Amino acid sequence: MFGLRTFLLIALAALVVGLPFQIAHWLDAQTAASISRKIGEKSSAQPKLRVGVMIHPTVYYEDPNGERAGLEHDLVYAFATTRKSGVDWKTFADPESARRALFKGELDIVALGASNLGLSATELATKTKYHESGWALLHTPNKFQPKSLAELLPKRVVVSSRIFSNPRFDELKRKNPSIVFSVDTKNDDEALIAAVGDDEVPYAIVEDDTFNASRHFHYDTQRAFSVQPAIARAWLFSVNSPLLREDADQFLQRLVREGQMPRVLDRYFGFPQSRRAADFEIFTDRVGSVLPRYRRWFQEAQERYGIEWRLLAALAYQESHWNADATSETGVRGIMQFTEDTAKRYGVDRLDPYSSIMGGARYLLELKRDGLHARIQEPDKTWLALAAYNIGLGHVENARILTQRGKKNPDMWPDVRRHLPLLANPEVASQFKLGPCRCGMPVEYVEAVRAYYDVLLRLEPPHQPRLRIQ
Repeated sequence: MFGLRTFLLIALAALVVGLPFQIAHWLDAQTAASISRKIGEKSSAQPKLRVGVMIHPTVYYEDPNGERAGLEHDLVYAFATTRKSGVDWKTFADPESARRALFKGELDIVALGASNLGLSATELATKTKYHESGWALLHTPNKFQPKSLAELLPKRVVVSSRIFSNPRFDELKRKNPSIVFSVDTKNDDEALIAAVGDDEVPYAIVEDDTFNASRHFHYDTQRAFSVQPAIARAWLFSVNSPLLREDADQFLQRLVREGQMPRVLDRYFGFPQSRRAADFEIFTDRVGSVLPRYRRWFQEAQERYGIEWRLLAALAYQESHWNADATSETGVRGIMQFTEDTAKRYGVDRLDPYSSIMGGARYLLELKRDGLHARIQEPDKTWLALAAYNIGLGHVENARILTQRGKKNPDMWPDVRRHLPLLANPEVASQFKLGPCRCGMPVEYVEAVRAYYDVLLRLEPPHQPRLRIQ
């Protein structure tokens, strides 16, 4: 188990060479200006928005590189960009504290991923359903897995502070008077999830998306059942700011309507749920026992080809579990699992790990740089290139065609991911020269690489090569 604090949770946000994740990169100046015109905002700069947030893996945190991240952070920052205004971030320990500050006129927006339930007459909420999450009961795998609250032994549950004040939780307490519910006084949901896995807390209730975003770190913590169906998230405004609320609603509506929200949500919740706890336990063990043999070579490959070394290491682990002698049933070999033809093309000695790592980095770079269209943005370009590494560029391009025919975005991995498995159907694949493929595999493949990469971002520092005197 890892005991790092919340602001270190989702390391996907930074430390990635060439992967600008923040939505602000997607809403560049031209796009932001276009949105501003269409929703009727003024073209002149606006005063800074005073925004209340809390340090939380789905709201706002500072990544190991000192950059701000979080779903609500990304969305509010993009909204401010359309208004040509800055953001004055103010952190609070819990949602109620932020709402009190809003009432006092100290904030313009409360963006804590709260719901629009139980609002006072002084508050307004956005109406656009941009994200939603239910609540899950977590337990330690060493204990009996309950299927309902009635089966809890002992009848004590620690509850996230974000849930404790929700009106739906009051209903839950009324229906279960025999259970002692206590609020998490640490106000740190990741620490609560970790405490369950460490058997310090028997049961806990947290939001589903929070658990999903961190489950591959805290693999000893298990989800027992759903306590509450999904509730829509909302931003809160003062009743005296109806125009600001309206502008925010139109902004969120546009993101949803134009298909941008899947990309934003994919950044934080786009990990597979099929990875077993044992997979991550083995992986973290090999990070300490096997990775040191190859670390320097992955870092050298980063220097030579510009592919972040921990991404290459995650790719190599998914391919061979860092076994330089690995041979598959289909004849691919080595730490990066080259076919014989591809190895010849790149001059790779498949059973020489150094040669294989350098060849794999070069191959991935060329898939990104030369194989995929230049208009495809990061991180989608990297995820599509990983799929091509696994199944071949031709099948990925066919999936992109299917995606476009389905009136989705062929340049976004979340959309292409849904269409790749269709190529396993002979009737669908007959439209293309390459024919059918096992194209459900690259979907699982990419998501597994992403999950291992996310763990490496937390466990391993970035490689910053020394400056060389020319």
